[in-house]
Amino acid sequence: MSPSMFLTPSLRAAWWRRIAALKGGDDVGFNQAALELFAWQFSKNAPYRTWCRAEGVDSPKAILSWREIPSAPQELFKRKTLFCHPAKSARALYRTSGTTTGRKGMQRLLFTDLYRASALAAAELVGPFSMPGLPKRLPLLCLAPSPEENPHSSLSAMLGFFIEARGDRRHSRFFVEGDRLRLDALARALKQAEERQTPVGILGTAFAFVHLIDAGLGPFRLPEGSFLMETGGFKGRSREVAKPLLYQELSKLLGLPLPSLWNEYGMTELSSQAYAQGPVGAHHLPPWTRILPISPVNGKIQTKGRQGLLRWIDLANVDGVLALETADLGLSTINDYQHFRLIGRVPQLPRRGCSLDAEDLQ
Repeated sequence: MSPSMFLTPSLRAAWWRRIAALKGGDDVGFNQAALELFAWQFSKNAPYRTWCRAEGVDSPKAILSWREIPSAPQELFKRKTLFCHPAKSARALYRTSGTTTGRKGMQRLLFTDLYRASALAAAELVGPFSMPGLPKRLPLLCLAPSPEENPHSSLSAMLGFFIEARGDRRHSRFFVEGDRLRLDALARALKQAEERQTPVGILGTAFAFVHLIDAGLGPFRLPEGSFLMETGGFKGRSREVAKPLLYQELSKLLGLPLPSLWNEYGMTELSSQAYAQGPVGAHHLPPWTRILPISPVNGKIQTKGRQGLLRWIDLANVDGVLALETADLGLSTINDYQHFRLIGRVPQLPRRGCSLDAEDLQ
């Protein structure tokens, strides 16, 4: 383990090539990479090291499996700077919405290279860009602020990566400007997609799509091969829509079959995402990530089919903490730790507010 292993773009690119080459069932390769990354973060990230010691881990040598790596709770990101480099060296600073307590969690990145590579590759492998026959570039209509308008939003950054890599530059755009969802412009773009008869992607938060439904626009009949990607989450201070009903309404409004509707599950504190297809599909993770349902009672890994708090291990998350414990309940559907079914938020804990921007638009 080199002390400088994640400090330069070339070294980070070499790490990405290594983890991107992992196969889903390669537990040996994943384990070796995870232990190396954990040892590096333990040495460089003082608050995380303190947390590990509080969890009874005084040295990385005590950890033999990625399943044993101590996970930092999301709440810790609101209280400590979990960054492996000097704070001023961060090229990107992303903030959570802080919907419940007003206190925002923060994720700092030395470079956005691994976040960009991981987000794009996950969408290609297990997300909407994996749909067969999808054009190399297509119009991407984003119901969110642009990265320029909201530079501290990891969601806006991710959508910007998608447009750069897969978007038709002429017709792709963001439809939140000046804290307003530009419904008239969005309706025109959807009508143009109908007329051109070329596939289009629509991406945004669940609550943004509720606004679209409530606006009374359409219905539209988007071309075959089009898709919708929603990022879930309701802030909780206005109406919520159950996922099956939301997908039925969106299917009718846009003329899309249910398998063309995707949910992206991710969070500011991590660099990778999971995806589920349709209203009842399980979430799939890319090979450089794993997820463990953990019993909130005794902290043990839950067996297949048993609910637990979701713990992520993300090998692309090199600048902060690779192991994160969420406040979301889920269960494994397959024993490879790369498929899970999301149950929902633990009732006693604050809600995850990934739809804050969209809800405040009105």
